[in-house]
Amino acid sequence: MKRLKLRCKPLDVLLDGGIESQIITEVYGEAGTGKTNLCLQASRECVLHSKKVVYIDCEGVSIERLEQICAGYDFKKILSNILFFNPNSLEEQEKIVRNTVKIKNLGLVVLDTFNMFYRLKIEEDEKSADRSLNRQITDLQLIARKKDIPVVITGQVYSTENGDVKPFAGRGVEHIVKTIIKLEKTSTGKRMATIIKHRSIPEGDKAFFTITSKGLE
Repeated sequence: MKRLKLRCKPLDVLLDGGIESQIITEVYGEAGTGKTNLCLQASRECVLHSKKVVYIDCEGVSIERLEQICAGYDFKKILSNILFFNPNSLEEQEKIVRNTVKIKNLGLVVLDTFNMFYRLKIEEDEKSADRSLNRQITDLQLIARKKDIPVVITGQVYSTENGDVKPFAGRGVEHIVKTIIKLEKTSTGKRMATIIKHRSIPEGDKAFFTITSKGLE
């Protein structure tokens, strides 16, 4: 199974070499835990392997932050090979996901975040929101397999009664996604990544990393 290295040693070791192809990897955690930084760093590495990235940006990615993460590389070349899409609704998000399969020389798909518009839609029509999200996750899994590439989705979270955080989504998502990683802040300022679900790595395995001006280290 091919893997996309993040060039963040603690995470690459945790993931047995990087982000797996042919499956969806879900990364969730509270704001500021490193979800988007991870996606941008994965995008950089994908382009450096001469592939294109589809980046579905639902929350407003900072291009300035991407430029920082690409310091020392040809930023204009990297930026030109990351195809940013900015949906304004769950329906637009679904259309973009559906059309992603048409992109040539694709090496990575990022959906950041997959459940923001879902949370808004569910308030007005829960069944419709569930169906749309399940179609999107199914389409993304098909793209991952057909093109032999990794797909990374990030998730907003909610707090449970016991003080834990969980991704806001229906059961269909958790069933299809094969790798789930939880990101948390620590008291030392580092971030902690925990394996919640994986086909070959024990659940509960952890890694600690730092967010710097250059990305994840």
